Amino acid sequence: MATRRRKVRHQRGSRTHGWGTSGQHRASGMRGGYGRAGRYRHKRSRLIRTGEFADMHYAGKRGFTPTSAKKHSGQTLNLWQLTAIVDKLVAENKAQLAGEKVLIDLKQLGYEKLLGSGSVSRAIQVNVKCSETAAKKLKDAGGEVIGGNVAK
Repeated sequence: MATRRRKVRHQRGSRTHGWGTSGQHRASGMRGGYGRAGRYRHKRSRLIRTGEFADMHYAGKRGFTPTSAKKHSGQTLNLWQLTAIVDKLVAENKAQLAGEKVLIDLKQLGYEKLLGSGSVSRAIQVNVKCSETAAKKLKDAGGEVIGGNVAK
């Protein structure tokens, strides 16, 4: 179309250029978004008609997941929980006695980290990543952390 015939030339001084309320026919609002926006919602009929995307069963993300509901990659264990199950682990041969010390491989038992909540009354030697507080409490009780896996 020739430039002189375009609406923009004839509508000089008109705020909306014949498109009604201000903001209409501007940016992506009239077409329902840029690019692939709305392909699983308001533009789904186009998706079905053209078969544009292979993953038609996917309906997009919905809402949000609060941090309290998110799952952690590995299990954690507190010191008070560890002291409660030490005797049980020894009885089931999942921990060994070496004199006064109890040797426990928490990695092998499925735990990823030892936290420092609670207290320790016996000498326990653990093989797992642990917090600084847990390492300090274990050393005070005569135990230790194998491999220096103290998280900072």
